[in-house]
Amino acid sequence: MTDPLDTCARELLDVMPLIMQDLRRTMRSQSAPDLRVPELRSLAFLRHNPGSNLTDLAEYIGVSLPSMSKLVDTLTYRGFIERTPDAQDRRRVRLGLTEPGHAILAKAREAVKASFAAKLARLGPDDVELVTASMRLLHTLFTQPQENGATNA
Repeated sequence: MTDPLDTCARELLDVMPLIMQDLRRTMRSQSAPDLRVPELRSLAFLRHNPGSNLTDLAEYIGVSLPSMSKLVDTLTYRGFIERTPDAQDRRRVRLGLTEPGHAILAKAREAVKASFAAKLARLGPDDVELVTASMRLLHTLFTQPQENGATNA
């Protein structure tokens, strides 16, 4: 007899790379803005966490500080991110989206959303509702703070 939690975790592990592959393919296509996935993720992070610093962003994206610095330099040069000195600590720099950054992120999100919607359109209404409910559950689960490695029941 298989453990339902193990089966569910395996299904997540199997489907997540497929979803990310589709997202990358969409981002590289002609219909999406000229952004790579790490750039898209960086802009999305800053949309939800304005005023974050380079370390916060690097930890979220999962890259080294030098790599993140180079990515932020590129996004700043392109006018999508602005750097602002921290009012409390002059050694720190806060990052935020510019208006063009918000616009390019919105355009990229629309392209990816349209790609996902095209795939979801092959499902029946009940299945679309099931996927939507499942995504909401996963969102809640993965945005809750972890309690010392404890699992949620």
